[in-house]
Amino acid sequence: MDPLIEKITSALLPVEISDNSDAVNRDGQRRAAVLMPLVYRDDWQVILTQRPETMPSHAGQISFPGGKIEPGETALEAAYRETLEEIGLRNHHIEPIGRLPSFDAVSQYRVTPFVGIISPDAEIIPDPGEVADVFEIPMSFLMDPDNHVPRDVFFDGREHRLYDMPYDEPGGVHRNLWGMTAMMIYRVYQRSFTHEA
Repeated sequence: MDPLIEKITSALLPVEISDNSDAVNRDGQRRAAVLMPLVYRDDWQVILTQRPETMPSHAGQISFPGGKIEPGETALEAAYRETLEEIGLRNHHIEPIGRLPSFDAVSQYRVTPFVGIISPDAEIIPDPGEVADVFEIPMSFLMDPDNHVPRDVFFDGREHRLYDMPYDEPGGVHRNLWGMTAMMIYRVYQRSFTHEA
């Protein structure tokens, strides 16, 4: 196995959820799942999406494919379905390698993030109603602490330290990863390289 992927895999939880840790834990909360897709193209890349500016919620935000878990679905099944709906990536092109702990988002969702290896020859077909753009950022950039810009926010009665990850593509396009997406990437970094979280 590739040394980077081996390091990340060893820091993740098993794909199967046997302890019910993805269950809702407050009134009105709903379950959701996302996929952090990794693909090898000369170097490991993270596939990300940008939402259209016309979306009623989270307009223009950078995110991973994902969304709410429908009745009767497992978290992984929901991540697969949403990935297919949003960027046309079929299940047989995804090899899940683990997951991060489920967490309570600022919105009313209990989110379970999965990490998966994507076949480099998989065709990506974004749904223009949900995705304005699909792009990739090198994993080496995202796992470098020099690229993690701290930002303190006051929420739920206390101070929280978040990390933004601004990135300028070689072609000049500026991307700013922040919020839940940057937090999940930062959790992978913490677990894989600092053995925290």
